[in-house]
Amino acid sequence: AALKVIGSKLKKVWDFNVDPCSGSNGWLTPGSSTAVMNNVTCNCSFANGTVCHVVS
Repeated sequence: AALKVIGSKLKKVWDFNVDPCSGSNGWLTPGSSTAVMNNVTCNCSFANGTVCHVVS
């Protein structure tokens, strides 16, 4: 829920039907000059790689 609020305030078009750690559908914009501002970075090293946390 918090990520939806943050995305809304930043006017991001993120598809919340897709896992934000998947790197697809607006969660990652490779090669874009604004990519760093549109990306969601995850750490998926928890519970043997089965749990991810958004870190930036």
